[in-house]
Amino acid sequence: MSDHARAERGRHPLDLTDPRTLTAVGRRVGLRRDTSLGQHFLIDRDVLDAIVDALDPGPDSEVLEIGCGLGTLTGALALRARRVVAIDIDPACIAGTEITQRGNANVTGLEADARTVDPGALGFTKGWLATGNLPYQLTGLVLMRLVEAEDPPARAVVLVQREVAARLAAGPGDWSLATVAIRSLAEVERIRDVPPHAFDPPPAVHSSIIRIVPSAKADPAIRASMLALAKPLFQSRRKTLRNGVSRALGGDLAGAGAALAGAGIDPGRRPGTLRLDEWELLARAVAEVRSVTR
Repeated sequence: MSDHARAERGRHPLDLTDPRTLTAVGRRVGLRRDTSLGQHFLIDRDVLDAIVDALDPGPDSEVLEIGCGLGTLTGALALRARRVVAIDIDPACIAGTEITQRGNANVTGLEADARTVDPGALGFTKGWLATGNLPYQLTGLVLMRLVEAEDPPARAVVLVQREVAARLAAGPGDWSLATVAIRSLAEVERIRDVPPHAFDPPPAVHSSIIRIVPSAKADPAIRASMLALAKPLFQSRRKTLRNGVSRALGGDLAGAGAALAGAGIDPGRRPGTLRLDEWELLARAVAEVRSVTR
């Protein structure tokens, strides 16, 4: 650790991985632990370090922290990044973070909704980073907002429900609609799993750390059509592609066969087995069939 980092750590000796400290800070700002907002606060130092190491902020990094809680991750980020904007929808959490991070001049707390916050309006420039312990019920919306942004983060490292992490980082044969949507715009890596006791209070499920690196993987011109086709097919994911594509074409079995043949895809396969390039081929083939039958 550098002399600067030691000095910074010495300025705020609060151990925010200690549940007693969290409770004391929360009481001071009138925090009412609302688990519906995803308020399960990280209290495991190893997990905290794993998140920061996976994000790897440098001395010039600008970091958007989503769901800052009472500043546990915020303080660790502040030791390595040039600027940290810590957002939370709960004003009590922002008040608590302002208390715990008052020794860090590079931290700004902001009451904001991750589903609508605009990094550009916050002054973030190309190469910015994102991280956070995401409310599980909002994971999909928040991640899509990050990867679909006009200027997405260079990378994002987030805590999500373990089952969600498994789907997003799944290999061929086990994809979901969310996998297609995210992986068409980014690479996803599952870093490590996190048990419930790493949080206070413990959630009812296990969690995972994932790293997302935005990089357009699908042709932007076909991505919207690809997702529009994938949605109804995954609604009946146990049925064959012949069945799903036929329904997408209004019950046209012959058209479905022609589209699948044009894409070079076995009609007996299931939606979860398709690779990203095969989704593109199928979307183009379905569009071709539709243009012929109009």
